[in-house]
Amino acid sequence: MTSVSEQILIIDDSKEDISLLQAMLNEEYAVIAATSGVKALELCSSGKIAPSVILLDVSMPDMDGYETCQAIKKLDAFDRVEVIFVSANDSLEEKTRGYDAGGNDYLSKPVSRDEIVQKVKLAVQRKNAREDAESQSKMAMDTAMTAIMDASEQANVIHFLRQSFSCQSVEELAQSIVDTCDNFGLSNTVQIRTDWEAITKSSGNNPSPLEIEMLTSLQQIGRIYQRGQRLILNFGNISQLIKNLPNDEAKSGRLRDHLALILEGAESRLKALRAVDEMKSVMEGTNDALSEISIKQAAQKRQNVKIMDDMMDEIQMGLFDYGLTEEQEKVLLGIVERNSEKVFHTYEEGLQLEDSMSVISKSLQRAIKHFFQSSES
Repeated sequence: MTSVSEQILIIDDSKEDISLLQAMLNEEYAVIAATSGVKALELCSSGKIAPSVILLDVSMPDMDGYETCQAIKKLDAFDRVEVIFVSANDSLEEKTRGYDAGGNDYLSKPVSRDEIVQKVKLAVQRKNAREDAESQSKMAMDTAMTAIMDASEQANVIHFLRQSFSCQSVEELAQSIVDTCDNFGLSNTVQIRTDWEAITKSSGNNPSPLEIEMLTSLQQIGRIYQRGQRLILNFGNISQLIKNLPNDEAKSGRLRDHLALILEGAESRLKALRAVDEMKSVMEGTNDALSEISIKQAAQKRQNVKIMDDMMDEIQMGLFDYGLTEEQEKVLLGIVERNSEKVFHTYEEGLQLEDSMSVISKSLQRAIKHFFQSSES
């Protein structure tokens, strides 16, 4: 049995005909009646009724059934209502006029109960089937639009992750996060903290002191904190303030997921940048140490040579005073020469150590260069 929530509107200037139709339909439907086209229009315009089917008499004074149908069809939400004309005239010309006026069916008076019940039932079914089809079509369209928007948003995230690989500074990384969120239509401020400074970037203009204070003071509030349209995200040393998150829960949920993924990628890139900075620091320290060693070795070599030369001159000048034999002089000079060779051999080993450290330094330089090339590709 059809739910009584389905309304049927009867428009007829004959109260007897209205009573007859009501008796036929009251058990299954909520029946409403109007005794003229004008009264029917007033009732439909009031917004108090939403009939599924209209049973409309053709022959009425002032405004006939065809004129009434055309006027009702122009009202909001009534353009697709099912209209069944009820007339004593069943000629083809009358039926054609009813179709042209926007009618869906045509019954000839007098009507039987079985016929009117069946016609109304079919009209209600057509109306419900049409509404179901429209609802499914709208749902399918909404689903498709959501999928398209989600694909576009994901493409924006992927673009950021690729672009972040080429960021060579913390400032550049912060600006890339802001620009990506701007593409989502989100007004945002990003703060990235390092061991020596905190860099803050914002949509459109410089961040306000209050925004900077909020990001600094709310680092420990949790990874994701939302209050109304404001959203705060904290991922490691990166914090972000979103100022205009949409009220649409489905869309804001998608955006929260995208933002979390963006900051996770940014956090990884930040760690890589810090690792490179540390490698650069090690490289600079190694080069400085090698340069200092090289300078000291050169000075040491010059000093050793001078010491040995001075010692040889002093020995040769003093040999006459020592009263040594020629053989003893040769032995003494031989000892000095052998030890001099040992001193210079030790110095040469020091140079080999410098060469080894230079190889290590060049390896570090190649590693850093390879890292940057991989990041940019």
